Amino acid sequence: MRSATLCGLALLCISCAAAAQQDLVFVDFAGASIPSSGTTAPDVVRTSTNTIFAAPGYRYAFNPVVTGSGLLGILLVPTPTQLASVINTFSVGQQQFLFGAVRNPPGTIPTDLDNETLAGTFSGLALSFTFEQEVLADGRCRAAIRNITKPSGFGFNVNSGGAHMQTWTPPAPVRSEFHFQGDLLSVKQSGLAPASGPGKLRYLDDAAFGPILGGIGAEDNYPNPPTAHGVTAAQSQFGTTADFGLPPVGGETDTVYRTSPTRNTADPTNSAKRRGIGLAFWSANRDNWPEDRNGQWTMVWDLLIPQSVWDAGGTIALIEDNHNNAAGADAFIRIVGGQARIGYWVNEAAYLAAPQIQPNQWFRLVISCDHYRQFSSRVFINGQLLGATGSGWLYASCRQSAPRWGDLPAANLAMPLDLPEGTAVAPATWNGWGQFPSPWAKSPNSAAAPMAATTCLFADLQGRGEIVFIANFAYTDEAMDDAAVASLGGPNGRGVFYLRPTSCPADFDGNGEREVGDIFAFLAAWFAGEPAAYEFGGTAGVPAIFAFLSVWFAGCP
Repeated sequence: MRSATLCGLALLCISCAAAAQQDLVFVDFAGASIPSSGTTAPDVVRTSTNTIFAAPGYRYAFNPVVTGSGLLGILLVPTPTQLASVINTFSVGQQQFLFGAVRNPPGTIPTDLDNETLAGTFSGLALSFTFEQEVLADGRCRAAIRNITKPSGFGFNVNSGGAHMQTWTPPAPVRSEFHFQGDLLSVKQSGLAPASGPGKLRYLDDAAFGPILGGIGAEDNYPNPPTAHGVTAAQSQFGTTADFGLPPVGGETDTVYRTSPTRNTADPTNSAKRRGIGLAFWSANRDNWPEDRNGQWTMVWDLLIPQSVWDAGGTIALIEDNHNNAAGADAFIRIVGGQARIGYWVNEAAYLAAPQIQPNQWFRLVISCDHYRQFSSRVFINGQLLGATGSGWLYASCRQSAPRWGDLPAANLAMPLDLPEGTAVAPATWNGWGQFPSPWAKSPNSAAAPMAATTCLFADLQGRGEIVFIANFAYTDEAMDDAAVASLGGPNGRGVFYLRPTSCPADFDGNGEREVGDIFAFLAAWFAGEPAAYEFGGTAGVPAIFAFLSVWFAGCP
């Protein structure tokens, strides 16, 4: 009898546990507080009672209603206010930390959703908070505010609300690509791959974007006299590999782009004149991605470092992940003692040695960043893993369909998981920029919010970047896994994901010969889902294999 009772209790417990598992879980922070006394405070951590299903993706929002405590807290937050609005008051646009969307490719738990630190001097107050969200191994959800530093006299109490975490099926990755065939057009814009991603490139100092913001110490001001436009284009050049005296790219004579150094060569010590040097990349995926950041992404470059830069121990500034080149670059290739080293968001001592990179040789560099789940990036050269480095998220707060500033109108804060969107950009302003978010403009409302939508390439406000040659650049809103990166191999004069056709379509590997190896190269690309193979002949799937084989057996002209 006792055994039967125990079995019944066990079944009841299992049933209760199953009933508690949900697609949407709430982590209640009501009653939590950060004391106003002292300049540090204990971590504030809460864990849900219910559990969440394992899923291929999650969305989260941490936006409780708070009231200030202490003299400073009451002055700054006198009435119950959602946390996003409080943060937006201190630093316009930084409420983005509180909302996110995460790919979880294994579809398993435990998994981190995000871990972000908001630190700096805001409205004259030195503040630092780390916001953390995660799904534990038992399926419970945990949210926390950690590593709290603030002025004495500033605190707050949580009146209601907390963190929401929801299972989610992410959309298919979106891949944008650029071949630098005499311009900055994407393969979508050029017509090569109309179904490819919507990302766009422009010169940072394009005159259409308006006045350029200032240099070191004056990053939020417009200098007088204004900084000249068009310097990046004047200091860079398109040409063929033969024109530049460079080796072919993967055996292909190709048109490539020689970047500008990250300073105005006519006045290299003037930081205001360095501000607009570089390229502005806009992923333009906010229409299909439900947050204003990309915390999981991959960038691919086909690059060549000239001998002169190598011999001088030069530096290549790859990524400045601020939206308007307001600081130093975050990812570099450095030549130290005749050897290349690569790092992203790490100090120089932690840079990865890259002996595969040699002067005057093309190489394919891939940075696969999983900032949300792993808090790190993986670096690859020619498809081979080099090691792990740091990570960071990228700004992505502007829709193509409805461009808005990066502020946070309070009227948009009703839904717990829907990221509030900023004030609409006037159509005339948007069209004046060429339907591309200006890195320099500020909204005309009282918040003076930026667009907060771009990433800077080959830019560094400190001027620490020399020229490099680039044949291709690609971006996708996923952290590609090792096998997917390995399948990309080395540099290819025809592209990365979207290959330009060869003079002979049967020569799939582009080595100048039609041979059996082309069939194996095609099949490898087909199984990897690469559009050049999977959509060969204009029909996706198995018919593409037969279309290619027909071309291959027909031979080359």
